[in-house]
Amino acid sequence: MEQFGVLVNILALLAMLTPIVFIHEFGHYYVARKNNVAVDVFSVGFGPELYHWIDKHGTRWRIAALPLGGYVKMRGDANAASMMSESSRAIKGSFASASLGARMAIVAAGPATNFITGIVLFAFIYMAVGKVVMAPVVGQVAPESPAATAGLQAGDLITQVNGNAIGDFSGLKGIVSENPNKELLFTIDRDGQSLFLPVIPEEKCSEDLRLTYGFLGVHSVQGELRQLGFAQSIGQGFSDTITFSQAMLRGIGRMVTGTMNRGEIGGPVKIAQISGDAARAGWVPFVFLAAIISLNLGLVNLLPIPALDGGHLMLFAVEGVMRRPLSDRVQSALLRGGSAFLMSGMLLLILYDSYSSLMPTFCP
Repeated sequence: MEQFGVLVNILALLAMLTPIVFIHEFGHYYVARKNNVAVDVFSVGFGPELYHWIDKHGTRWRIAALPLGGYVKMRGDANAASMMSESSRAIKGSFASASLGARMAIVAAGPATNFITGIVLFAFIYMAVGKVVMAPVVGQVAPESPAATAGLQAGDLITQVNGNAIGDFSGLKGIVSENPNKELLFTIDRDGQSLFLPVIPEEKCSEDLRLTYGFLGVHSVQGELRQLGFAQSIGQGFSDTITFSQAMLRGIGRMVTGTMNRGEIGGPVKIAQISGDAARAGWVPFVFLAAIISLNLGLVNLLPIPALDGGHLMLFAVEGVMRRPLSDRVQSALLRGGSAFLMSGMLLLILYDSYSSLMPTFCP
């Protein structure tokens, strides 16, 4: 049965990640074609080719053996990382020969489609099923909890945490869970009067989720399931995209500063486990997780790391300022260094996942 569970996790991960990667790469492909840049290869996955076909534009569409990723190789590219050379700029229809604005649009199109996908998936759920709306109002306060110690009371409307506006109870839970043992300044509305209360969430540990998180000790008021119309769903999907993106950026900040919660970061193994759990829970959690993964992929790709889309945009920005591209030698060194950094990071995540999964217990 355990082997069956692992297989479900793997299939769920592929069912979620492969379409998201395809959409990302299709964004590059579509904008490239619109800017008269020829695309030689569109690959879903890496490694040995399992199947291919060539369309009327000469693009080789391939399905590879390792479906965790993909790439678009445009005319004149030296490799899948779109490494350019001086000679490629003279090739008609090459990526390097396109204008600076066109190149930036082509590169930015991948992450942009991921954000659009996230909005569409959120909106689809809100139209088909609805959205649970919970106002950031305290319903109950657990005795001897951090909330009780700080002086929170039933009926308090929490409007801000550390200056960040709180629109619903889910947003409050997200910020609290990210900050165990860290003081947060709550702005609350109590009977029309604004109060400021410092709150320190208690650190809790989940054996099932294998992570630590902040615990406040409050319950929300009764939530309401609202089925939204088309315009409302798109608007709410856009709003949730911003909210989740901000949370991801805060997570990246904790990773850079070394203040992550234990178990907060994970690699392919952990993502597969989460995907499998979402698939078992039903199509709504699965689609919701796919939206979050799509946003995550778009955001991570915008990081200014050479070999990622954000790294290319950074190089193009430098080119715009200098009015000439960096030398081929410098660009090659940066892209190779970025690729090595990303591969090393992925290897570390896989090792960390493997080590964590072998631990008999996670919580002390």
